[in-house]
Amino acid sequence: LLATMINYMDRVTLSGASVRVTSELGLSELQYGHLELAFGWAFAAGSLVFGFLADRIRVYYLYPAVLLAWSLMGIASGWARGFEGLLLFRCLLGFFEAGHWPCALKTTFALLNEKDRTMGNSVLQSGASLGAVLTPQILRLLMTDQPGSWRSAFVAVGAVGLLWVVL
Repeated sequence: LLATMINYMDRVTLSGASVRVTSELGLSELQYGHLELAFGWAFAAGSLVFGFLADRIRVYYLYPAVLLAWSLMGIASGWARGFEGLLLFRCLLGFFEAGHWPCALKTTFALLNEKDRTMGNSVLQSGASLGAVLTPQILRLLMTDQPGSWRSAFVAVGAVGLLWVVL
């Protein structure tokens, strides 16, 4: 649940801060569209890659590595100075975020017996809704009228993922 929540928080931070990001970085609507498109294509590719890897590498190692990677890309998004950097970080975010799903499902399978897996997967999936609901509230708290305050939102959400890796 918490990893799914963090996954969605990293994903929706850009849309929640999009007006500020596009304004301060001078991005066009087309460039913003490219950011979202790159994320989507990278997520699709990452789904295949990490599905393959989760069948071959112990999820005990793969899952924290994937969460660490996507959290770092979320933080790096807050440090982007222009379109190209943001495009790279969002593309890598999408790629690594895709690893969550095969790892989470494999973890659910390993930890729960067959009769409890349906409920376990329901709890896992509910994290997406929690992330989508909580992120705008967090953005509201972190983004002030100061230029560049949107950057702290990316860093804070990414830092939550780093904390979860440690825990």
